[in-house]
Amino acid sequence: MKNSEAPMSQTSLRSYTQLPDDLKDPAAGVIADRPARILLTGATGYLGAYLLAALLERSDATLVCLVRATDAAAGLARIKANLNRYDLQADLNRVEVVTGALDQPRLGLDETVWTKLAADIDAIVDAAANVNFITPLDRLLPVNVGGPLNLLRLAAAIRPKPVHLSSSYSVFNEASYKGVTHVAEDALVGEGEGFNGGYPASKWIAERVSDAARARGWNVTTHRLGYLWGDTRSGQSKPDDAVTLNVRACLAMGKAQDVDFLMHITPIDFAAAAMAQVAVASANSNRHYHIITETPITWRELVQGIQGNGHAMEFVPFAAWHGALRGVLAAHREFLPLVLASTLDPDRSEKPNIQAMQFDASHLHSVLARLDLTCPPLDRRLIGIYVDAMVRQNAPMP
Repeated sequence: MKNSEAPMSQTSLRSYTQLPDDLKDPAAGVIADRPARILLTGATGYLGAYLLAALLERSDATLVCLVRATDAAAGLARIKANLNRYDLQADLNRVEVVTGALDQPRLGLDETVWTKLAADIDAIVDAAANVNFITPLDRLLPVNVGGPLNLLRLAAAIRPKPVHLSSSYSVFNEASYKGVTHVAEDALVGEGEGFNGGYPASKWIAERVSDAARARGWNVTTHRLGYLWGDTRSGQSKPDDAVTLNVRACLAMGKAQDVDFLMHITPIDFAAAAMAQVAVASANSNRHYHIITETPITWRELVQGIQGNGHAMEFVPFAAWHGALRGVLAAHREFLPLVLASTLDPDRSEKPNIQAMQFDASHLHSVLARLDLTCPPLDRRLIGIYVDAMVRQNAPMP
């Protein structure tokens, strides 16, 4: 492990990207054209809930879900509760649960269960991640990098299985992409320098590891996801999501930060449907996909859309907004994460590369071309759906 005291922006992460010596090459065999049994991780998370529903809707496959739980019944109860949280419907008759942990050897499974999975799973879809932009890299590595490595081990055992890994557009905050304004669906470059947070760094490492595995014979598909926000139908979003909290705070104060940058808001239901559509046919696998909106909007345009839906809000300098936010903390403790995040960069001096980028999604278009599935723009109508959902959920209002 590298010296944790070295600033991440000056530290190369390439030493983390070597495949471990115990990772054996994939077994010989033929990959199923359309998987009948899919192992899904992360089914109790935000993306996982939508991906579970989308995979069931877009295939006839049985989903075997890896869940941290005391037993299979408790794991299924967690999945049901998560689907209910987002008002999602799914046919759970095609869902099986195995209890384990992504960051443990053999996924925390005994040898018998591990061997059975290796023999009867046709594909692996990984939606699990430790998504925390404050947690140090060392604490993210076991799940965000160790997890994919454990899945590669399973994919290689007994017979080959394609692996679909969820990644993030934040990997392009690496120093090599500074000043780049248009990004294609290609493999990453660079030394892993320039990151200002552990999460994007961990995703960059996981991508480089998976690219190395692909070069050695694994069938690995990388899904780079944009900023996942609300459901276009219900407006539901993750309650503690950063954009949701930010908009709720602006609504509560009647003030918005007078800053501007591109926002690649990608609706969660579209992202899950697109990822599922790629995963249900092996002909789509073994490449990189950008599941990222190609019509980003600026923060100012988002605020103007909120104003256009009847909510009074004035633009104020960031420092003034930050001060006002501190002033409402006593009544709105849920905004504390925003205060902590703002304190890390009070002058807004750090400009992530992705805030000035456009992302090409040609590979994704080739899969979705014959389907009625496109990423909707974050226009005034959709902004209204999202804000109305916040009001219904008793978001703090002026």
